[in-house]
Amino acid sequence: QSADGLLDKDFQPTSISNPLANQFVHQLRADEHAILVGTQTALNDNPALTVRNVEGVNPVRILIDFDLKVPYDFNIYNREAKTIVINSVKEEIQEHIHFIKIKKENFLQELMDALYKAQIQSVIIEGGRFTLQQFINGNLWDEAIVIRNENLNLENGTKAPVLLDIQPFKKENFRDNSLAFYKNK
Repeated sequence: QSADGLLDKDFQPTSISNPLANQFVHQLRADEHAILVGTQTALNDNPALTVRNVEGVNPVRILIDFDLKVPYDFNIYNREAKTIVINSVKEEIQEHIHFIKIKKENFLQELMDALYKAQIQSVIIEGGRFTLQQFINGNLWDEAIVIRNENLNLENGTKAPVLLDIQPFKKENFRDNSLAFYKNK
């Protein structure tokens, strides 16, 4: 997030972290089993969700896209990693893409059940505010890392999610980016 607590400028994709913090994030990806984003992040950023800035194995990509709005030519569907698409339309396997159908009602529990059945052991949530806040509010997180660019004020955009009444257990600085590490109680 920016120094003024935003995830983007004027609601458009914006590079916030520096190369050192970016490399740290790619190492996290290499160390975890899966990475998850929602529909809006996929549509706005067209992320590949792969490991590029360090050596390592690509995580399983998980896309929450209930209405299958993300076009098949987007990066998340490329052949670089297995992709699980959580949706409410179809249950199907197409080569490296696994469509898992769940109900929108009680979505977080349905998602947790689907990921358990798919034998996903750990997930990084790299979604936008809406997706991140749902996991925070649902108390479905073990650790959070907030990367903040201390010299960047964006003034207008999407507000970062909120972790209430929790203090970081560790802080690190990567030049002008601070990293705050939180554990769920």
